[in-house]
Amino acid sequence: MRRSVAEPRFDRARQRVTGVVLNPLDQGEPEFVPAGLVVDAAGRGTRLPVWLEQWGYQRPVESTIDIGINYASQQFRMPEGLIAEKVVVAGASHDQSLGLGMLHYEDGIWVLTTFGVANAKPPRTFPEMLALADKLLPAHFSAALVRAQPVGEPAYHAFPASRWRRYHKLDRFPAGIVPFGDAVASFNPTFGQGMTMTSLQAGHLRRALQSPVDDLARELNRATAKTTYPVWMMNAIGDITFHHAGTKDRIPWWWRPSGALFDQFLGAAETEPVLAEWFLRRFSLLDSLYMVPPPRIIGGAMRHNMRLWLRERRQAIKDRRGAVTTLRSL
Repeated sequence: MRRSVAEPRFDRARQRVTGVVLNPLDQGEPEFVPAGLVVDAAGRGTRLPVWLEQWGYQRPVESTIDIGINYASQQFRMPEGLIAEKVVVAGASHDQSLGLGMLHYEDGIWVLTTFGVANAKPPRTFPEMLALADKLLPAHFSAALVRAQPVGEPAYHAFPASRWRRYHKLDRFPAGIVPFGDAVASFNPTFGQGMTMTSLQAGHLRRALQSPVDDLARELNRATAKTTYPVWMMNAIGDITFHHAGTKDRIPWWWRPSGALFDQFLGAAETEPVLAEWFLRRFSLLDSLYMVPPPRIIGGAMRHNMRLWLRERRQAIKDRRGAVTTLRSL
């Protein structure tokens, strides 16, 4: 049976949460369920900061990145074998505020998601979504999507801001309750990192429960902050540099230069498989939470971009010489 929770019950004498109060069924009375630990996994809509104030504690400091994401998702079917890829992503950039992603599910079902950053509105109908795919994806995708048939209706969502509630900075925190998942940090959903970060936090919670520490919440909040910081920083730099995001927080001076360097790195990764693999594994949080390339990767990006620059320079010189020859012949 699933019941909605009205609020946790707080024991002021013991300074701890002792359980939750469930909303009544039909015309019944609210029901109290005792618990040794309440996990607030209510997501972005968490009311824990409000409850903390009601219980005599401070609200956590919040960091926000105003990204203004709107996205629409549509399931569809198309004949097997038309597309070899199972995951397709065309991200937004500083020059293109719209992007899309395509995932192959089981039973021949695909899902196409179009999104806009900086409050850009993505296509909302399937034909319009296919038109954007035709614009952003290589030709063989467009040829396959001509045979796509929508399943059901599109779903629309909005994500105004990434938010990190910094519970680890609080001097006091009640016992018996811990924040979890998006209730602590909600990341740009187009980066696809939220479930991985929550899985890491689940590991922190398991270790905190197994440890002999008395202050479970403090232990968990600090461990969560250590793994949240590098991913939050990486996402914030990307959103501010590439997606025209804003923030009321102070922006470190080195964020924008770092974003510009990664712009160069991404340009090289478009045609260099080794660089692309390194970036995708780090971006997917497989190898490390820190997006800091080793010297060999930096050197590879520099060599690749230098070759491209020399090639473009030679072509420009050749074009100028051709133009001069044409003028002389006239």
